[in-house]
Order: sequence, then structure tokens, then C-alpha cells
Amino acid sequence: MRAIRLCLVLLSVSISPGLLASINASLGDGGCSAVGAGQLKWWGMTVYDARLYASGGSYRPDQPHAIEITYNFSFSGEQLARSSLEEIERLFGRQSNREALLEVFESLFPDVGKGDRIIAVHHPGSHVEFYRDTTLLGRIEDRELAAMFFAIWLDPRTREHELRANLLGYPG
Repeated sequence: MRAIRLCLVLLSVSISPGLLASINASLGDGGCSAVGAGQLKWWGMTVYDARLYASGGSYRPDQPHAIEITYNFSFSGEQLARSSLEEIERLFGRQSNREALLEVFESLFPDVGKGDRIIAVHHPGSHVEFYRDTTLLGRIEDRELAAMFFAIWLDPRTREHELRANLLGYPG
């Protein structure tokens, strides 16, 4: 838990992944560093930049990890909530409690603009925390919903295969 909080502090000051890795290497095994990074593109435009972080820079689905999204366009919190739910339903089927899930996402996601950053920290088997830079936006305490949210980027069935490969640090 301490390593994830330290990771969030380091992220908030926008240090380069190389410097972040160097600092964490000096902290020992609990250090959080970048696994990989990529961009979501639509019609040749970069919608957002994404970065995956994990302890020691090695993603393991059963260990805490974080995804950072830096937006290049403005989106309302409602748009972010709806697109998150749509992707979850594309992967896992229509959710019987979809209106309640939409309300959860809408309560968490703020409106964003160019340069705004949202960080989601996944504690597998437990919950996910959402931050705008270092400000806690809230949590999803449902472990299944937390895992489904991260599946948007990390599940092999994701819509964005190249982004997934880049986040996981797979060679191009």
C-alpha cells in the first residue's frame, strides 16, 4: 500500500519514467515504476496517453497496479462513465445492474480537458481507487467491478490490442 501511495506522489510531479524507475530502484522491491505506455488513437488523433505502473515495473494481475490516463481532448464525466460501461458490457455482456453501475461511474469521473490526468489504482481482489492527480475521487469497493474496469485496457479481448501490448511492455 505504501509503495502505491509513493507511486502516486511521484506521478503527481510528472517525472519521466526513467527518473521514476531510478528513484524506485533505490527504494527496493516495493518501488512502483512504469511497465509500459501507449496512446489511444481515433482517426489519427491521439485521444489520450496511457501508462501502466506496477511494483518493480512488472505487471502481475494479482498484484497492485495503476493506470494513468492523460487526456488530449475534453470529455464530460458522463461521457467517461458511459464509455467505461459500454466497454465493460462489450467484454462481459449486458449488466443487470447497469443503471447502478452508471451512477457509480458518474459519481467518480469528473469532466476532463486537455492535459488532465486520472489515475486508477487497482488492488486485485479488493477495490480500485480513482485519483485526479493526487486528489482521491473515490473508490469502487466491488472487486469484480474493479477487475472489469481494468479489463478495458488489459484483457486480451480489449478493443485496443496495440495499446494493451504497449501498456504491458510487449515488444512491437
